[in-house]
Amino acid sequence: MRTAVLAVSFGTTHLDALRADIVPVEEALADAFPGCPVYRAFTSGVVRRRLRERQNMHVDSVEEALARIRSDGMGRVVVQPTLLIPGEEYDGLCAALTAADGLEVRAGRPLLYGEDDLDGVIAALRQAYPVGEDTALLLMGHGTAHAANALYEAMARRLRALPGAAVRLCTVEGVPTFEDAAAELAALGRPRVLLVPLLLAAGDHAKNDMAGPAPGSLRARLEAAGLRTACVLGGLGRLDGIRALYVRRALQAAGGLD
Repeated sequence: MRTAVLAVSFGTTHLDALRADIVPVEEALADAFPGCPVYRAFTSGVVRRRLRERQNMHVDSVEEALARIRSDGMGRVVVQPTLLIPGEEYDGLCAALTAADGLEVRAGRPLLYGEDDLDGVIAALRQAYPVGEDTALLLMGHGTAHAANALYEAMARRLRALPGAAVRLCTVEGVPTFEDAAAELAALGRPRVLLVPLLLAAGDHAKNDMAGPAPGSLRARLEAAGLRTACVLGGLGRLDGIRALYVRRALQAAGGLD
């Protein structure tokens, strides 16, 4: 029985982020599954529509990708989401996989599926972004009203508990908030802050909500509070340690394959 790999991302309309952040994860999956074709799907209908209208670029939905995999003669598919948490997009993915006919589906977990996943992600981030004694590291995630936002809160607690580490977390649409992060950074007393997106791809949220020139951006708010900032405009997909975690989840899901 022939096996395919399906990499499922939320998606991005920023082609530079697609190339630099999403494609490397797909390539890492291809390397881990030699001989298995790797397919792509984006869960965001808005992203898919904008890519089609603005770039004349088609990206499959999950349902379209599964149908394509079946029509290409595959009998099994290892599905690896590049999502960070099991939120709304993951719920939709699970529903699509449950409804899939004619395929044996093995599904991997998001990057942060439970609190047991926190230490590995934190270690990869600290290795990628070491900071000096005068600098704090601030991670900016997306956040959500979904119950899975609890993982961001758990990660923030884990970061605060790290001995001697000035690493903090905020989210755009959940908790911890920008205001929470600003208060914690002030308490740390470090004059410099390195802003890093806790996002697979450095698209709109990284370029605008985090690093943008508007007064409401995270960078602008921190600078208004007297802090000196630097921004990393690269997503998690560029990091070797994060890609390795996605590959591990896919391999775990495929553990029973011949």
